Order: sequence, then C-alpha cells, then structure tokens
Amino acid sequence: MRALFGLLAVLGLAGIVFGVLTIIGGTQREPFRFENYGGPGSIIAGLLLLAVSLYLFLNWSRFVSSSRGVHHD
Repeated sequence: MRALFGLLAVLGLAGIVFGVLTIIGGTQREPFRFENYGGPGSIIAGLLLLAVSLYLFLNWSRFVSSSRGVHHD
C-alpha cells in the first residue's frame, strides 16, 4: 500500500507541474485573464492529492495496527 501512496504523491506533483505549465503557456498566447485557464484546478487537485497521499503514506502502519486490534463478535 505504501507504494500506492507514493505513486499518488508523484501524480499529485505531476498535477501541480501541469497546472503551472498550463498557466504559463496560457499567458503567452493572449492577455492574461486568470479564469480562462485550467491551471488552478490542476494545482489545487495536485496539492490535495499530495497532502492526502503523504498523510496516508506516513500513517498507514497506525491504521493497519489499530484495525487488527478490533474484534467483532
């Protein structure tokens, strides 16, 4: 599972880079109007994906150990 969370973090970084490149590329074609570009959505999604995946990556052992201690009758 940790490899999956690492992959999600890499995808989050790729989303951030893609969003920045989208904004930079869009400003060179016409006068800059922030709402015309899809960059901010990619950046926000990338940051969210990065934060969640890093949180799960660093805390996964705690989640697994706490779920094994629960017994259902």
